[in-house]
Amino acid sequence: MAQIESPAPLTILSRTDKKELQPTRLSSSNAGFTLIEILLVLAIIVLVLSFGMPVVSRITGQNIATSARKMTALVRGLRTDAILLNSIYRLSLDLEKNTYFVETQKGEELLYETSLLSKKVDPKKKGEPEPPSSFSAADKYFAEPKPLPAGVVFSGVLKEKEGLVKEGTAYVYFFPNGLNEKAIIIFNTGKEKEGGYSLYIHPTAGKVDFFKQKLDQF
Repeated sequence: MAQIESPAPLTILSRTDKKELQPTRLSSSNAGFTLIEILLVLAIIVLVLSFGMPVVSRITGQNIATSARKMTALVRGLRTDAILLNSIYRLSLDLEKNTYFVETQKGEELLYETSLLSKKVDPKKKGEPEPPSSFSAADKYFAEPKPLPAGVVFSGVLKEKEGLVKEGTAYVYFFPNGLNEKAIIIFNTGKEKEGGYSLYIHPTAGKVDFFKQKLDQF
């Protein structure tokens, strides 16, 4: 008669044995970053920023130089068109939106140079709406106001009659006789309040000079 094999004995684990079989967890001392690891990460961030700042500054400087070159070409083009087309043009600089655009006079009747350059703002009427302008956008150049490159702003425009204009819209006029209004357009970076760059527009011969500093007088 065949023998019946007895079943293998069951092993009963105690509560202590069950705890030993569970995966171990990290202790509270190993759960987070150590102070040395945090300091190392901060040191790397500072090092990256120290290399990045000169790059940003160099790009902004290139944008200012590019703006100066474009503005110089625009000034010479406006002077030429004013002579050839026997029209008055003006370069309009929006100092608050940091945009610029070109306007030309409407109709056939031209305003005299002296009437434009001698126009002053009456303090009593400041803030009141201005009468309709005789100028309209010159679509030959650009249909909409052109913004300055990233990081570049207008700090102001220095003019002989008005002095330093720092808000609103400043105008530089170009006349059919080959003359234009003398002005200094001052550029700067978006965060800087001191210093700057100057574009000196001479009144004759379409001469324009660029200075890597802020000019406060002619």
